[in-house]
Amino acid sequence: MTATTFRRDVGDGIMTVLNGVIAAHPTLLLRAYRARPSNITTDMPAVFIDNRPEVVTHDSGTRTRLMSPTVVVVRAPGDNAEAMLAMDILVDYLADAFTAQPQFVAGTMWDTYTIADEEYAIGDYLYPAVRFSFGDVTQMDGRT
Repeated sequence: MTATTFRRDVGDGIMTVLNGVIAAHPTLLLRAYRARPSNITTDMPAVFIDNRPEVVTHDSGTRTRLMSPTVVVVRAPGDNAEAMLAMDILVDYLADAFTAQPQFVAGTMWDTYTIADEEYAIGDYLYPAVRFSFGDVTQMDGRT
């Protein structure tokens, strides 16, 4: 079996979607990170690829990798309705962009994601956040 680049390729595919949203809506989303940044208190709202757990199964001729990546959008704190409306609009743009890209990598497919409001801790502060969780980015490889 040759070495695969599945994890890197999924990250590249997600970043392509995120950077496309930034290009189309540069005032709604300011920055995208390939991994959880150590500090994102500037350039918000920002988005990053978070955990990417996998389940790998084998049978006599196939290895199947099922990845469940998550993407987190974080915005500066504020209770005002205008900030929440901007976040809702951004989440809708991201949902549309992800829906338009059912394959992050050629030869893979995903069909389900969830969107959850949450808080993201930076230092002693909690920032409003939204998490996109993809349940089933799947790749199958031949196995000898």
